[in-house]
Amino acid sequence: MKKRFIIPAAASILFAAVPMARAATVEELQRQLDDLGSQVKTLQAEKAAKPPASAPQGEGYLSRLWDRTRIGGYGELDYIMKSDNGNGKGGNTFDPHRFVLYVNSDLADWITLNTELEWEHGGVNDEVAGNELSGEVVVEQAFLDFKLFRPLNVKAGIMLVPLGATNLDHEPTNFNSTERPELDRYLIPSTWREMGIGIHGALGDRADYQLLVMNGLDGKGFSAQNGLRDGRQNLNQDSNRGKAVTGRLELRPLTNLYTNFSFYTANSASKGSDNAYTTLLAFDGKYRISDFEIAGEYVQVIQDKPALLASDIGHRMSGYWVEGAYHLMPAALKQGKLAEADLVAFARYSEFDTQQGSIADPTTASGKYDRNYTTFGVSFKPVPTVAIKADYQIYDDHRGAGEKPLDNDKFQLTLGFVF
Repeated sequence: MKKRFIIPAAASILFAAVPMARAATVEELQRQLDDLGSQVKTLQAEKAAKPPASAPQGEGYLSRLWDRTRIGGYGELDYIMKSDNGNGKGGNTFDPHRFVLYVNSDLADWITLNTELEWEHGGVNDEVAGNELSGEVVVEQAFLDFKLFRPLNVKAGIMLVPLGATNLDHEPTNFNSTERPELDRYLIPSTWREMGIGIHGALGDRADYQLLVMNGLDGKGFSAQNGLRDGRQNLNQDSNRGKAVTGRLELRPLTNLYTNFSFYTANSASKGSDNAYTTLLAFDGKYRISDFEIAGEYVQVIQDKPALLASDIGHRMSGYWVEGAYHLMPAALKQGKLAEADLVAFARYSEFDTQQGSIADPTTASGKYDRNYTTFGVSFKPVPTVAIKADYQIYDDHRGAGEKPLDNDKFQLTLGFVF
């Protein structure tokens, strides 16, 4: 009987104690939470009253500068073997053709500084070969870009002239041959940069434009042999009081079709003489269908008074090139380290003439200034940022008997890269 009574009684006491324990636990937890809340408020008040610890001098600025600055560039390393065809330019050599460093920095969320510094042929040494130093170190670009609206932005400084197919897109991974097309060396003196200011922007999703005012060319440097190439001036010089106006309109009417119309016009005569305007008109385009690409460019140079500039140039210079290319890399090989690889075989024909129209000194007229180049080769990209190129170039012109050719047949191997 006693056991029967004791067990229910003990159970009753335990069940009655549970709510009491729960109540005590809740009250204790609430009290602890209140204490923690008070401590948090005290710490916050102390933190607000205490001045923040100063970071090491310059550390914050350097961190922000690094976050908003981008470093890149490109380079070309060449092996060139020229045939000896009687003009004394044959032979073979290794050439550290160029190394270029980009440094771009966002000075604000709408202002960007863009710079490009180039070392050619290993830089400059003290010895003069012919009339020029053997190498070159130049600032190719240094301009501020003010991003106002998508269709209207402003840029000012040392900029590339927005003319032709190659002057803007001159990195070695952007063209198949070891060298830039000859047309874009003589009629458009790539890489051509000048001081200036202008506007640019997007006109919808399929059109972009640039319109710039810049320093012009010095026409006394023009020649039948080198076209406009030697007319480029030092950045701190301008041969006359006039300024050049240049512009570009890029249209993408179809998928994989890129077309560009560009122009340049300026007085090329020196101060104190009559004006002699140089006008360039250029069109270039590229279209890809599956693994096949076709590209080309046409350039027309118009000199209204060539006799004021050089005795051996014509009223007009013009030329073109056309290129076909085929992507050979089998899809089965695009895996592992070669997942992004590409192999392109190409052939290009180029022709230009710097003595079209009447010439100030007719005795300088020669068919050797009407030149053509046939170039064919391959470009292998193990990754999109590296191009290993090999091509052979056949040179020809319309020179008369006994005249020496201006250029040579050659084989060239180039290692190009961007980073």
